[in-house]
Order: sequence, then C-alpha cells, then structure tokens
Amino acid sequence: MGWKIVELSDATSIKLYLDNLLIYRNEIRYLMPLKDIDTLVIDNTKISISVQLLNKFGEYNINVITCNNKHLPSSQIIPLSGNYNSLKVINKQVNWTEEWKGQTWSKIIYQKIKNQSLLLKYFNFDNAELEKLKKQIEFYDNTNREGHASKIYWHTMYGVRFSRDDDSNQINALLNYGYAILLSFVSRSIVKKGLDLRIALFHKSYNNCYALACDLMEPFRPIVDSFIFKLTKINKNVFLMEFKEDIIQIFTKKIKINNQWEYINNAIDVFVEWIVAGNDIPEVEIDYDQF
Repeated sequence: MGWKIVELSDATSIKLYLDNLLIYRNEIRYLMPLKDIDTLVIDNTKISISVQLLNKFGEYNINVITCNNKHLPSSQIIPLSGNYNSLKVINKQVNWTEEWKGQTWSKIIYQKIKNQSLLLKYFNFDNAELEKLKKQIEFYDNTNREGHASKIYWHTMYGVRFSRDDDSNQINALLNYGYAILLSFVSRSIVKKGLDLRIALFHKSYNNCYALACDLMEPFRPIVDSFIFKLTKINKNVFLMEFKEDIIQIFTKKIKINNQWEYINNAIDVFVEWIVAGNDIPEVEIDYDQF
C-alpha cells in the first residue's frame, strides 16, 4: 500500500504510463508511481481520466475520491473484489447476532465519547459531563448517551448557538470535508477485509450504501475535530478552499491502537480486522498534539 495522499485540483487530465500516474497540467507533465499513492482526491470536475487508469487504481487498492462543484467529496471508487475470502466473511457478517451487534455498538460509542472527552480536556474545557455519560452507555446505547454527549461536546467547543445542522456555517463545511475523507478510508478498509458496506451494526437506511463505515468511523472522528478546532482558533474566518490540503494531510499522521503506534490508514485496518474476527474492538487513542 502507498503512503502519499494526493490532491488534484488544477490538472487537465490523468492517464496511466508504465504503472505510473501521468498528470497533465496544460503542457506540463508529471509522473508519480502508483505504488506510492494511498489516496487520490480529484477536485476538478473538468479533469479527464482514462478507464485503463481506473482499473489500475483498483489493482493497487488506491482510495480514489472525486469532489463536486462545491469541492466536497461526492463519490468514491472502490474495487469490487476486495478480499479473496469475501464470501466467507460476508456469510459471517449476515449472521451477526443482535447480542453481538448491540454490545459492539455500545463499545464503539464508549470509545467515541471517551475520545471526545479527552479532546475537551486537552483544550482545557470541562469534560465532567462526558465522563459521566460514557459510564452510562447501555446495550445498543438505548438511552442515546451519544446524542447527549454530542450536544454538550459541540456547545462546549463552539458555543450554544452552534449547530451541526447549519449548512451555511464554514466550520461545518470543514468538519464535513474531513469526515468525508475519513469515511472513505474506513470504506476502503471494509471492502478490503471482505465485509459488505451496507450491512451495519447500527446505522440503517435504504439509501445509505456506507452504513457500516458510518458505524466504524465513530471513534476516529475526534481526529478531524481536533484539527478543525485548532484551525478555527487561529483563523477567525475559515473557508474550505483555503484549507482542503491541510485537512487531507492530517490522515498521514499516527495514532495508537491497542498501544501500538500506527498510521491512521493502518489503524483503521486493524480496527476492521477485529470486527471481521468478531472480537472485542481495539482501543483507539489519539495524541491531540499531532492534530
């Protein structure tokens, strides 16, 4: 797997050349080995691309994200054959018991609230309420401790007038961009490990093809939250177009998973592997100094 996260916004076309990504910027050409690329973000609706190159992206398991006219991630290219053992894995997935799903979802929410609480503490906010809520999580989070924690969390960081539903707020635009990149990493890992993205633990929707990824990304969200909060503290007026590349680069950092330092993409792979095995989920720890 590659290690570079590449954003293309001013290229005119991209093609395949001897297992390299050939990038055209008007009359200038650039070559980049496909083996070095982990994720490619295409943020220009006028870029032309060859089908031969698209097939190679799948062969190299490159995470390809395309953005719309508003520069927001709108689609993802994922290989159809993600795992040689996928039928066996999916058979196990469709037979997940309600008991196992409910317990696993409760543990995922515990880790999410724990990491949110640690983030508040890192920024010297009062995190006492979130510490209480994480201890009150029940089976399937039936009492919605996640929702209560989320409201306290966002109001503590951005004030009581802040709402995650406000599409006109530039902070939300930055957060949504970061979450979309994170979702693509989790989706890619899920397919690679042989699971079906549509069969989830908790999220259920007839039009959500990424339901399982929405479940498994939850403990990792504060990675994005930390970076965006620092960004907005320094810059009073923040706009997505100015900071897209900075947001993308946070996914080149490391976090701890089960006391081992791993790059974020590798940590997500470890997390998904434990889900595939049906084991207790691993501990996700974030060093907020890095983000």
